Amino acid sequence: MNTIRTNIAAISTHNALRMHSLRSIESMEQLSTGKKLSVSRSNSSVHVQSSKNTAALRSLEMAARSINDAISLFNSIDVTASNIQNSLIDMRTVAMSESDLLQNTYWGDKGKICDYFQQTQEGIIDMVDGHSWNGQNFMIGGGENNHTTTTLNFALNAGGADASDTIEIELKSFHPHSAIDRNGNFWGDPTAPNLPDLNKSAGTDTHVYGDAALYHGSQSRYFGNPNTGAPYREGHLHGDNRDAIDHTIIQLDRAISGLTAERARLGAFLSRLSHMADNVTNEILNTRVRKSQIEDTDIASQVAEFSKREILKQTSIAMLTQINRKGSELLELIN
Repeated sequence: MNTIRTNIAAISTHNALRMHSLRSIESMEQLSTGKKLSVSRSNSSVHVQSSKNTAALRSLEMAARSINDAISLFNSIDVTASNIQNSLIDMRTVAMSESDLLQNTYWGDKGKICDYFQQTQEGIIDMVDGHSWNGQNFMIGGGENNHTTTTLNFALNAGGADASDTIEIELKSFHPHSAIDRNGNFWGDPTAPNLPDLNKSAGTDTHVYGDAALYHGSQSRYFGNPNTGAPYREGHLHGDNRDAIDHTIIQLDRAISGLTAERARLGAFLSRLSHMADNVTNEILNTRVRKSQIEDTDIASQVAEFSKREILKQTSIAMLTQINRKGSELLELIN
């Protein structure tokens, strides 16, 4: 019976030694890699939690990139819009300064003023047509650039599956040909200035110039089809006479007011995007912390665990040595 007990004790002690050795090796590996070994085990709860955090982190990082790209887009639109607004303000300044000097003739300085208005408006068209972001122009609305102008829908997903995570905004056209009155003439009437076919008062509001008519077209003077809505060559704002310059000032005031309101609308959207970017950035940091807490080894805990297992290993070895010695002594007595 003593021999049987000795064998059982030896087996138990040997099993304990093996277990402590494995745990000691595991602790050593975790200390050397800094990662919990259980993360790699597909059936562990830690692995499941880590995988969920990894997927969430990937989704948040994609959302952050999309939001930052959108912020870059709207900043580029605002820079061009600011340049357009400055051009309109310069035109108005010239119109106001020359208003008292005008006579009802086109010659001399009056012709130069008309040329300046035309060149400035063509410069605005070049700015709008030259805008590009990732190969697409987001400043021409639907791209018609005439009296049929439509808006361009811009949608952004903030990284969630819920519908509320997707925000949308309509981008209006900055192209001056979108603000055209097809039934008037470029001299206008300062007491009752013409309104374009697409304007804020009519409820269409598809371009950024409010109720302004920056171009005019008469049915008899179109180049090509009069129903296309394209302004004829002389359809820009003019300063030929008193009525023309007064009409031009009114239209420029309307255009500047409409453009200011549009920049404020886009600015509010840009502010919302910046707030979203901050929230997503914070969530990314929090997710990384949670992922790290799940995966990363607690160094102090593992050092203590390693020391504990080493002590238990030495204890098991000592016990196993003592058991083996007792077994040898018993055999000697039997012999």
